[in-house]
Amino acid sequence: MIGTASGNVIEGNNVTGNTNGILVGSATRQTTVRENVVLGNPGIQVSNTRPEVRAVDILNLSAAGATTFERNTCLTSVNAPCPVIARTPQ
Repeated sequence: MIGTASGNVIEGNNVTGNTNGILVGSATRQTTVRENVVLGNPGIQVSNTRPEVRAVDILNLSAAGATTFERNTCLTSVNAPCPVIARTPQ
């Protein structure tokens, strides 16, 4: 989501193997990101060592409270809550 987009829903996607998984731009508002699986995009380490590369599964640049996150599964995120992924004991 970029520009001044508002009232959007990003839901039920599988996002893998991209430079950026889901990017929510700074001017967006009233966006809901829900029930997405975002895995296998470059880890936060890439973003930290090469700041010109925004390489995370979910990157939220919108103002606090402008984006709602619900039940997403991801490995890395910046300013976007995601559950911890753990292996099930066998």
